[in-house]
Amino acid sequence: MIRKYSLVRRLGVAALFGFTLAAIANQPVFAASTPTKATKTTSTTKRLTYGDITNNSTKRLGTIRQLTRTTLAETHKLTGKQVQQLVYLPLPKRLTAKNFTLDNEHLTIHLTKNNYGVKNVAIPLSKLTGIILNRYMPAKYDFVKPKTAKKVVALTFDDGPDPTLTPRLLKTLKKYKVPATFFEVGSSVIKYPNISRLVLKYGDQIGNHSWSHPQLTDLTNAKALRQISLTDAAIYKATGTIPYYIRPPYGAVNSRIGNLYDRPIVRWSVDSRDWSYLNTAKTVNHVLSTTTNGSIILMHDIHATSVAAVPQIIRSLKKRGYTFVTLEQLNEKPLLANLQYFGRNDFRGF
Repeated sequence: MIRKYSLVRRLGVAALFGFTLAAIANQPVFAASTPTKATKTTSTTKRLTYGDITNNSTKRLGTIRQLTRTTLAETHKLTGKQVQQLVYLPLPKRLTAKNFTLDNEHLTIHLTKNNYGVKNVAIPLSKLTGIILNRYMPAKYDFVKPKTAKKVVALTFDDGPDPTLTPRLLKTLKKYKVPATFFEVGSSVIKYPNISRLVLKYGDQIGNHSWSHPQLTDLTNAKALRQISLTDAAIYKATGTIPYYIRPPYGAVNSRIGNLYDRPIVRWSVDSRDWSYLNTAKTVNHVLSTTTNGSIILMHDIHATSVAAVPQIIRSLKKRGYTFVTLEQLNEKPLLANLQYFGRNDFRGF
């Protein structure tokens, strides 16, 4: 049962009279039906919709859809084929849908008949902070804008994992206590699953960078979905998790492609051009001359010259007062589905 003062804070003393005896008897307070109006003599209740709990945000609903898929995968042992088919799991697209229950610890999605034989998926509320409105969350899961450093930057690396260079880079990042996101190519993950596991072991994040690095906008929807789903399956097989972020190869994305995946599309504001220079000094100089507050830096962990440039980039930016943060810390709130993120305070639709 949520503490009384928390309920007072959220609903006001008058609203408390609208709760049922079941609520008073320590039953879940935040459920799919909740008081919307209360007086001393009468009360009216309505069944919550996704629009209610997300402030009518289709981006938040898309995020909930993807969290349903990833939670199902992480709580059931799926085959690679089953992971590939998660994109076709029947899930609500309308904000008026009501197929869920919200209690003190979980948002439980009630599924229609599906190929997984799963009826309910319970998403921990800890994963929904900043996605579900605070008024529907227990106080301990309230979203509060984090306090971050004034000058921040996020490092990202594409095209791995590499069996030699990625472990070397991970040790460097650990030495300097710098987080990073690795956007991995599925065809490499399947060859070096232990390296993907190592990325998570070191405390870094993995994103999806497609199976074979094509320009997704040149593909049909089915083929574009397959590029991402094959990589999801490879990463799931290696780590037991499904990536939260997607980075399209070459940054090639449009509304047709970007809205296929129910995930944030992570772009960049600093292209190191390490792939072009293949020269450590030039890579360092280019990054240092183009990085500004809130930058997302694009590099690659498949070039020795790029990995060699990282220590100097880190040291120099730290001397300039920068703090290295995760993508979510950079954004200061959860990244939402079907939006493109270029840097701090720079996110766009399609």
